[in-house]
Amino acid sequence: MIKKIRRRFMWLATFSLFLVMIISFASLIGISYARSNSEADEILTVIVKNDGRLNLKEAKNRLGDQYNREGMFKYRYFTGMLDTSKAKTTVIDSDHIIADSLNSALSRDREVALAVRNGKLRGTIHSSHMRFRYLAKKVSKNKYFICFIDLAPLIQSTLLLVRYAMCFTIAGVLIFMVIMGLLAGKAVEPIKEAYDKQRRFITNAGHELKTPLAVISANTEMEEILGNDDEWNQSTIEQVQRMTRLIDELITVTRMSEPDELVLSPINFSEKVSESAKSFRSVLAKDGKDYEVKIEPDLYVNAESRSLLELVNILIDNAQKYCDDHGKVLVVLAKSRLNQNAVLTVSNSYRDGKNVDTKRFFERFYREDESHHHDEKKKSGFGIGLSMAQDLVCTFGGKISAHWEDGVMTFMVTLKRTR
Repeated sequence: MIKKIRRRFMWLATFSLFLVMIISFASLIGISYARSNSEADEILTVIVKNDGRLNLKEAKNRLGDQYNREGMFKYRYFTGMLDTSKAKTTVIDSDHIIADSLNSALSRDREVALAVRNGKLRGTIHSSHMRFRYLAKKVSKNKYFICFIDLAPLIQSTLLLVRYAMCFTIAGVLIFMVIMGLLAGKAVEPIKEAYDKQRRFITNAGHELKTPLAVISANTEMEEILGNDDEWNQSTIEQVQRMTRLIDELITVTRMSEPDELVLSPINFSEKVSESAKSFRSVLAKDGKDYEVKIEPDLYVNAESRSLLELVNILIDNAQKYCDDHGKVLVVLAKSRLNQNAVLTVSNSYRDGKNVDTKRFFERFYREDESHHHDEKKKSGFGIGLSMAQDLVCTFGGKISAHWEDGVMTFMVTLKRTR
């Protein structure tokens, strides 16, 4: 359990850091990209306003003090006259752009002409893995003065930021995972101490409680020997037995909740199910209930022998307790469809299970007293068994579930097969 908490803490902390880094870098990249587009629009406005000339003074006024004379040489642009009726651009000035970029932008004449004709005088076009911003100014009917600027030099810093962000994110997460691996134990140390104290308290208290219970039981038996065998003595004996079972189950739950105490090895699941199923045959026959067992032979799983038997005992005992009068209990062990898992299903007749919350069955000390128990004899449980079953299945690396359908309550355990 402590290891599970430690791993979960590590993964949650790492995921949180990863999320923060992604959001932070994404925000920086988004801001950088938006500024590149904004800068391109400002330069286009200056060029179009000055009929194709990049005025240094006006550019500095628009872009701020960071703009200088050398900055004007980084822009790759050309100007032309767009005829929207012919969807053709006649180049006026191409001294500030290379031929490949010029031809790439002109290949989108029809797209640009359609956009300008529809009133979209500013926009972005994509061509041959290149991106351009354009700005058009109406000169006459169907005639527009237009300027295109290549965005590649402007977003170069953004692309570089993306690469650095990816490297920093991966490296940062890996370093953080190493640090968390070293320090996570310290972080969960208070939880571990509290958990260990709780376990020791339950174990010690259980052993201490057994002593007065043994004395009470012995005194009651002596009363019977002396001839005082009445209903009060019998009730005392029953309650002592009930308390003893509760203490034993609490100690067992405490022991099984820590998987490190169980040594797993390949176990013949079929033999354990068969052994457990046989032990309940006489009980079910006495209660007048139908009992059917179907076991596929030689299905091995990675588990601990005594605990695996206890798991099957819990499920079959639960089925026989809560089965309807003159109902049926069915135990089936078979391979899964892909032969990778061994699937144990234990089902019993249970007509009143329609509104029962089966998800809560595995909660410790949970009992559906109003509908899940039919008489006082069946209320002898403590709501611990199914919780123990879930702990054991998790220890074995499997899954357990419960569902009700058509008057039948079914518990299903899936464990990975092994040789």
